[in-house]
Amino acid sequence: MRYHPHSHELLAHWRDNPRRRVLWGIALVVLGSVVLLDRLAVLDLTQYLGPQARWWHFGPLLLLLSGAISVLSARSLQHALNGLLHIVLGTWVFACLAQLWGLTFTNSWPIPLIVTGVQMLVHGWFGSQCTVTKEVAQ
Repeated sequence: MRYHPHSHELLAHWRDNPRRRVLWGIALVVLGSVVLLDRLAVLDLTQYLGPQARWWHFGPLLLLLSGAISVLSARSLQHALNGLLHIVLGTWVFACLAQLWGLTFTNSWPIPLIVTGVQMLVHGWFGSQCTVTKEVAQ
């Protein structure tokens, strides 16, 4: 097992971030409630996702959710950029599955390359100098 020089920071970000846990808890309760209401025929998700929607259309939703939570609970530029990357990739995957704007995996596969490259450029440009400090309540 290789030692990653910033692994303790990554673990601390997950362990010491109660905002992230609260946001994930809220998100999972809402998502579970919506799916349960759909299964009980109280809510019709095909009305919003289209008649071609299947269970795998929720995969991109989890990516979008992960990205939004990462952005909202970010303590550094890197975490915010990773969250934005998840949001864009989740949107792209959903657009390809639903064939929105004529996008398919075949004709739009360069999009993740471009987005990942932009993320790397921004991160390289600004580096890790932009960290959000913890505010201590007094």
